[in-house]
Amino acid sequence: MNMNRTLAALFAFAVLQSTSFAQNVMPTQPMVNKDVLSLDASAAAEVVPDTAYVTLAAEASGPDAGAITREVQQIINAGLAQAKATKEVEARTAGFNTQQRWTTKGARDGWTVRAEIIIKSKDFAVLGTLAGKLAQQKLMIANTGFEMSRAQREREEAALIEAAVNAFKTKASAAAKAFGFSSFSLREVNLGSIGGDVRPMPKFAMSRAVAVESAAEPMSIEGGKSTLTLAVSGTVVMSK
Repeated sequence: MNMNRTLAALFAFAVLQSTSFAQNVMPTQPMVNKDVLSLDASAAAEVVPDTAYVTLAAEASGPDAGAITREVQQIINAGLAQAKATKEVEARTAGFNTQQRWTTKGARDGWTVRAEIIIKSKDFAVLGTLAGKLAQQKLMIANTGFEMSRAQREREEAALIEAAVNAFKTKASAAAKAFGFSSFSLREVNLGSIGGDVRPMPKFAMSRAVAVESAAEPMSIEGGKSTLTLAVSGTVVMSK
């Protein structure tokens, strides 16, 4: 009997405690997006790439893969050594490819070996002169183009970020005033990735005979412009 009374008392105490706790807890209020504005802005900048590059290739064909491989390797090694000895020029090897040749009747007809080197420089005149000399030494000019150096890209990207953020803030301020508010505060901002590619020089290829004849003069290299873009989006809270 006493045990039943004790259990009943404990149960009643637990109910009272639960009721008291529920009364003290404030109900969760849903987030209200009042006076919140979503918008986006962008910035663009035209840049002139500071680095040019030229791809030169050596190619040979014949029945003996080993012999023509040695021939191509000698041409590449000589060109690479001359390029590396030129101040203000970076040089490296690129692709090396060996392919079997076939006749129209499906019979084997020897091999073709091709290898490439890439030379690049910020001094376009030096690069053009070197490319012309190498083209006289059994190398073909296979491709040309421009790119931004790492230092230039970082510098341009920092300036573009600042311009895009300022454009976002200016647009947010103007929109807030148009809606009858005096100011705004940032709530969320998303910074996009920087887009835009460097426009390459026209690509062209030369046969070996044409390259030797036409490369007596330095190759003319002239840079073009590239447009970089950056978008910023987000939300702001407008206030009176």
